[in-house]
Amino acid sequence: MTRYKVGVVGCGFFGSSLAREFAAHPRFELTMLCDRDIERATEAAGEFGATPTNDHGAVAADATIDLVVVATPNHTHAEPALAALTQGKAVFVEKPLAVELSEARGMIECADTNGSTLMVGHIMRMMPGVRALAASVRSGDIGDVNAIETSRSRWIDTAGADPQWWKLDKSQTGGELTHEIHELDLMCWLGGDVDGVSSIATPEDGFRTTVVKFANGAVGTHTISTRSHTSSWDLTVNGSDGALRADFRTGLVQRFTGGQVVESWPIFDDADENQSLIDSATKTQKYNSGGGASSVWMQAAIRHEIDEIARVLDSGAESPLTADTDRALVVAQQVRLGQAEPADIRAAR
Repeated sequence: MTRYKVGVVGCGFFGSSLAREFAAHPRFELTMLCDRDIERATEAAGEFGATPTNDHGAVAADATIDLVVVATPNHTHAEPALAALTQGKAVFVEKPLAVELSEARGMIECADTNGSTLMVGHIMRMMPGVRALAASVRSGDIGDVNAIETSRSRWIDTAGADPQWWKLDKSQTGGELTHEIHELDLMCWLGGDVDGVSSIATPEDGFRTTVVKFANGAVGTHTISTRSHTSSWDLTVNGSDGALRADFRTGLVQRFTGGQVVESWPIFDDADENQSLIDSATKTQKYNSGGGASSVWMQAAIRHEIDEIARVLDSGAESPLTADTDRALVVAQQVRLGQAEPADIRAAR
């Protein structure tokens, strides 16, 4: 059984969470950790017995490394990813693939040119209950899809945060629709090619609703908020013969027929992991700035993600981590640039 060597670029909150799970996984060996702050890289590398560096080029150039993981701030993904892809390495980029669509397309083209594997960390695709929901949709269990609704509305506590922190800078995050692209991604992943977009937001962009017209005639609606005093976090797919709904606040997926629940299953199979998801979804949220471990459910989702990475590296098989990696980013950029005409969307595809 092949054991793949990994280099992680970016040792902030999520980079450290990824590194922790790669180091513990039987199919991977964490060998190098990179951060522009060499002290942070050295501290993290000491925890895992890896080599520290502040040069992502050294990670890309290391002939022993099979997989490069990019977990730097959103607007800096392209450079380390391109360096590794050019060397023919497999690359896993934390979501979103990029802030600018042109950079995302550049990574995709570079991977194709060099025969490299490019994967994107749309981690909610890896939740077991969501994967089962997607499989049910694709098998035709609910008939032809006619509407998809997603939402993530909650209150983000930014009290005491450094005003210069990159997660508060839209030029670095791409804005909330891009930074928290998970639910928009689920909608676009399940909905298919996009023909048109419209969007409306409050003046401070604390509430935004985006409507997507899919090429197959279905309609998608996505609502996102960081200033909502109530919360919602869900995905609903309506079809001609039924519907499927994942509610992350209850940790449950339900199948409906004729307005009645006919089947249900948990989002995580493990009860503790599912309860951790419920607990996280129902409390006031903060953006994570680094240090400490992520929640039980997030670490579980990362493990599912890493299992899938191993499967892709073993076989080169099609995967939720490699499919339609920029589709939601097309929508997010169109909204950000105020381009909502179908012709603009088709040109961006």
